[in-house]
Amino acid sequence: MARRFRLTYSTVLLCCLLCGTAAGTVLANGLGEQLRELAGGFGLQAAAYADLTAGRRRALWGYVARRRFAELGLAALVGMTPLAAGGFAAAAFAAGAVCGLSVSALTLKRGVWGLPVFLLSAMPQWLMYLPVWSFMALRAEEGLDRLRLRDWLLLAVFAAAGTFLEAYGNPLLMHF
Repeated sequence: MARRFRLTYSTVLLCCLLCGTAAGTVLANGLGEQLRELAGGFGLQAAAYADLTAGRRRALWGYVARRRFAELGLAALVGMTPLAAGGFAAAAFAAGAVCGLSVSALTLKRGVWGLPVFLLSAMPQWLMYLPVWSFMALRAEEGLDRLRLRDWLLLAVFAAAGTFLEAYGNPLLMHF
C-alpha cells in the first residue's frame, strides 16, 4: 500500500524559507556589480559598530529594541487575523530571500569566508530570535490570540535577550 504524503503547515513554512533562499541567491547573481558595492558597505558598517562608545551602544540598543519589538508586535497582530498562516509563510519566504542575498553578497566580498562571516554576524541574536519566530509561526495556524500571558512574557524575554546580543555581543564578534 502506498503512503500518502501529507503537506503540513510546518512543511509549507520550510518550503517558503528554502524557496526564498533560492530566490535571494538568484537575485544576488543577477545584481552582480551592484551587490559587490553593497557588500563593501557591510564591512564599513561592522567596523563602525565595533568602535561604539558606551553611550552610543546604549542608543543602538534602544534603536534595535524599538525595531525588533515593533516587528514582534506586527507579527502578533498578523498572527491574530485570518491571514496569519499566509502572513508567516510570506515572512519565511522574505527571511530566506534576505539570507540568500546576504550570504551571496558576503561570498562575493570575502570568498570562502562569506558564510562564516554571515553566521558570525547573525548567530548571536538569532539564537534568541529564532525560537520566538518559530514559536509564533507554528502557532499562527491556530491563531496567536489563544496564547497565554506567560507565553507572551517568555517571547518578550527572548526578544529582549536578542536585542541585547544584537547591540552588545554582535559588534564585539564582528570586530574580530
